[in-house]
Amino acid sequence: MPGAMRVAVILAHALTDFQRPWESGGVLRLLMRVSDFAYRWLHGLTDAASAVGPILRVRVTRHRGRPFTLGDGTPVRRGDRIGDFHLDNERMVALHAGGRRSRWAGLAFRRAFHASLAALAEQTLTAPRYQGVRAFTTTTIFHEGTDLMGFEARPLSRRFVARLVAAYERSLITHFHPLGKQRPGRFRFGEARRIWISREELVRRYAGERSSARGTHA
Repeated sequence: MPGAMRVAVILAHALTDFQRPWESGGVLRLLMRVSDFAYRWLHGLTDAASAVGPILRVRVTRHRGRPFTLGDGTPVRRGDRIGDFHLDNERMVALHAGGRRSRWAGLAFRRAFHASLAALAEQTLTAPRYQGVRAFTTTTIFHEGTDLMGFEARPLSRRFVARLVAAYERSLITHFHPLGKQRPGRFRFGEARRIWISREELVRRYAGERSSARGTHA
């Protein structure tokens, strides 16, 4: 049943691309917030343990797709424990507090995302909930350039699903971002992809970043 509900939520968000007259109203915005909370609740992303760093929510689940091997040689098999992470939309809104311009908000997001990855790397080494987790992943329309951060982008199994998820994410940005009407274009961000980073690569790149930053300012 949760799978069917997830598809229903994605379809509902996709339809908002054709509901332009509603976009300036508060009713649809409220529905978006309710559906976003419902998604997070269904996937265990509302409890305190899921919060990681400034802007991430992480749940530990099992890989249910086909087995594959990441670029660094890490195999991901069906049934392996993986970390599925998501942006905390409410915290994202806070990055734009005070009418901060898009350029500065973008810099703030980059810093917050790196800080969250550093926090996740440290928790991967110390927190029991991440024991045995083989890799971390998320589905996003912003997959271009993530290889520079150690991620590997992989296409979704079906193209129409990739387009529906992309429409869903564009709708979220429209309603949560203070400059939401300046939404990402459908042509550039027309398809979502799943990005992956192995446990080893995450630790290698980001573990110790927070402690190093604290030492710099000591």
